[in-house]
Formats: sequence, C-alpha cells, structure tokens
Amino acid sequence: METTSFTYKTGPCSDVLIIGGGLAGMYSALAAAESGAAVRILCKSKTGGSGNSVVAMSVHRFAPDAPGLREDYRRRFLASGAGQQDAEIAAFFVDHAAAAMERLRGLGLPLEYRTLSENGGEYPYLACCSPKQGRILTKAVREKLNEYPNITVEDGVTVCDILTENGRAQGVLALCGGEMRVYPAKTLILCCGGAGNVYAATSNTHDVTGDGYAMAARCGLPLRGMEFVQFYPYRIYSPKRADIFPDLFDHGAVLRNEKGERFMDCAKYPMKELENRDVVARAEFAEKEVRLDLSGCDKAYLERECPNIARMARDNPDKPLLIRPVAHFFMGGVPLRTDCSTDVAGLYACGEVTGGLHGANRLAGSALTETVVFGAIAGKNAAEYAAADADTPETAAAAGRVLSTYPELGTDPLRDLRDDLRETMQKDASVIRTKEGMEQALGEIDKIKAALCERRPASLAKWNELRNMLLTAEGVTRAALERKESLGAHCRAD
Repeated sequence: METTSFTYKTGPCSDVLIIGGGLAGMYSALAAAESGAAVRILCKSKTGGSGNSVVAMSVHRFAPDAPGLREDYRRRFLASGAGQQDAEIAAFFVDHAAAAMERLRGLGLPLEYRTLSENGGEYPYLACCSPKQGRILTKAVREKLNEYPNITVEDGVTVCDILTENGRAQGVLALCGGEMRVYPAKTLILCCGGAGNVYAATSNTHDVTGDGYAMAARCGLPLRGMEFVQFYPYRIYSPKRADIFPDLFDHGAVLRNEKGERFMDCAKYPMKELENRDVVARAEFAEKEVRLDLSGCDKAYLERECPNIARMARDNPDKPLLIRPVAHFFMGGVPLRTDCSTDVAGLYACGEVTGGLHGANRLAGSALTETVVFGAIAGKNAAEYAAADADTPETAAAAGRVLSTYPELGTDPLRDLRDDLRETMQKDASVIRTKEGMEQALGEIDKIKAALCERRPASLAKWNELRNMLLTAEGVTRAALERKESLGAHCRAD
C-alpha cells in the first residue's frame, strides 16, 4: 500500500468530545453539558437522524422499583446472558435502571410509561413512544441538545482514529468534507454503535460499520465477547423491510414455513414465537422460507402498535410477508465499567460499542435502557475528568503517526471488497457456525485485507469503513472459533 502525507487542520479543543450521534451519544452530551463542560458531538451521518437509534422501536424495558418485580427481571436478564455477563455491571444495570428512567421523565420526551402491580402499588417497567418508532424519540432528544449553548454538534464528520499519547486520549483524527481535521479534547466518549453491516443481511442502518470496535482496538483496548452477535428473528424483508414488535405474537400473529406449518408450535418451543431470539433465529434458519401470518392477529392492536406492518399487509394482499434472521446487535465490545471508563485514560465508552452487560444474548428492550443508564454516567464522569485536568492535549505526534499509515488516494470504490466481506460473514459466521466455515472466513478476510493494501481508494471515508469492518469481522470470527460450545447467540453446529 502506498501511503501519503496528509495535511490537516486543527479544530478547537473540547472538554468532552463525543464520537457518535445516537441516543447514547446524545444522553452523554446532555449529562456532560449539565455538569458545565464544553461538549462537542461528532457524527459521521446526522445526530439524532441516523444510526440504529432511529430505526429502533423506542422500547425501554427495565426492572421495576419493587422488590419482587425487580428480582423477576433480574432472573430473566441473567438467564438471557447465559453466565457471560460481568456480574457487577449486570447488577448495577438492574438496580439503577428504574431511577434512570424516572429521571428521563424530566426531559419531557414523548415516552409513555407502563406499569406492573405489586402489593397494591404501580411500578413502571416499560417506556416507549406511540407509535413505537425510534425516530420520534431521537428527534425529541436532538431538539433538547439545542437548549444547551455549551453543546456543539458537527454532522458529516467521520472519526477515523483516536489519538493517544503516553496511554492517554488526546483527541481524534477525523475526515470532514474531504479534509483531515484533528479535534483535541480533554476527554472522549466512544459511543458510535455496533457493526451490523459486517453481514449481508442486517437490520442496521448503512452507516453502522464497526467503527467503534476498530478504533478501540487500534488504540490498544481489549474487546470481550465479540462472538456474541444477536440475529434478530423478527425482520420482514419482502415485500418491504420492517422490524416486527415481538409482542405482536402475544396478539395472534404466528410464523409459518413454506408448507404453511406453524413450526414454532411444538413441545420443543414452549414459548412458541416468543422464545429467546437466538432460539427463534436458529429455528427460522433451518426453514426454507418463513412467513408472517397475521390472519389471527388482533386487528386493533396491529393498527395501534404496528401501523407500518398493518399498512404493508393491506397494500400487498397477494404477497406473503417474508421473514429472515438478520444481524441486529453486538453483545461484545469494549469492557464496560460502572463509571464507563476504559484502560485508556480520558477515554470513556457506553452503548452498543461496549461489552459485558448483556453476555451471550440480549434481553429484548434493554438496549435503549442501556443508553439511558450509561450515557448519563459517561457524560457526567467525562465532564468531571475534564474539569480536573489542566493539561493541554498533545495531538501532533500521534496525528503524524496515524496519518503515515493512510493510503494514497485513487479511483477505486472498493465496493467489490466490501461486498465480498459481507457475503463471507453471512455464509460462514452468522446464525450457525462451524470450524470449517469460520476458517474459510478468516482466509477470505486475509485475502480482502491484502487486496485493500494494494488498492488506491477513491474515498478515504470508504477505505476507513472497510478497514473497520475487516478488523471487526476478524475479531468476531476468531472469538467464535475459539468458543467451541454453543452458548446464547453463538451456535456451533459441530
């Protein structure tokens, strides 16, 4: 690979620099701003208008603040993780989520809270928008950012690398409008989501490419549990794409195979379509075709809770609603701590980019709650770290080292390499895995890496995404190859 000496401009120094514009990033920004920090959000797409937060269902499930209900949730949460959670992190999340969700009420967001009963009292256990669309929530949180003059939002900025010196985060190197920029910062928060686009079939938006995992790895952070990738079994891919709210199966919806059989209705699956997601995904994977049958569904519930699916069914009366499991959520990542710190001083992390909370599988509805709990903690602690730090970030030497590894630009779109990687991961490292398949995947990843080194990319942003996808894909596959038993979302056929 030919390299070049890129020039760069240096932006203003921030107290807290946030990498990512989803819910975790925005909640972090609000908490840091409340603490008086000068906050800057860098988002490669659009803050509050891109990423998985926008296409999520806005559902927050959490442990109610009542002893019996809380312990019931704890049992289910720990069972879902299959013994792979960080015990301290899991306990902290269960015990603090209700209070965090109650504080969220103060923001005046369009969330409706639902309750369960215990000993005559009513305790919130779920919050969601109506209808259950993530964009309703992200739009409202984005508007909240405008109320804080100490929050600056920069969209269309691709953060390429975290700059470190002497074991401490100093800022980031980013691509903005075709030019390189260095953004110095006293503290950083890494919260740029997962990596669904490593796979050919995913529920993730196109901009979710494993950037956070790769940046963390390049600055020396370990990653844990990368073999645990959740494949969402409730995804319609034809005639249009849409996620199904799982509660729909509590109101008459069923899954059928190409023969019309309800394949989840047997002794093997006592909870039928509402088995854990990994179980449903594997059952679907074994079928030639899977269809969503709404003929017995409560029509009022369908129209109220899933209007997009109701409309899809009405508009396509002669077409089946076809379903397949798709890459959805990465349980692994940067080891999460209760204070959201990392092994790199001044670098914090929260959201899907972290690992340890969910273990081998994620309980439905916990991802957005995670952003509320740990986003606030990351923002507050990063602001406090910055306030106690009088040193000026040193970025020049680190920026020079990193830029020396970047390629000479040319005209190659790299599309073939990206497609090859995604198809390889889909075929050999997705729902069902084998030693032979994963070894083939690693061999193909090596070939793509070698090819990338020989190419002259037309776009540095596309080159950056592809190298991030390759590093993440390799991490997933190696971790999956090392774990020889099936556990949670990780299933070995051999």
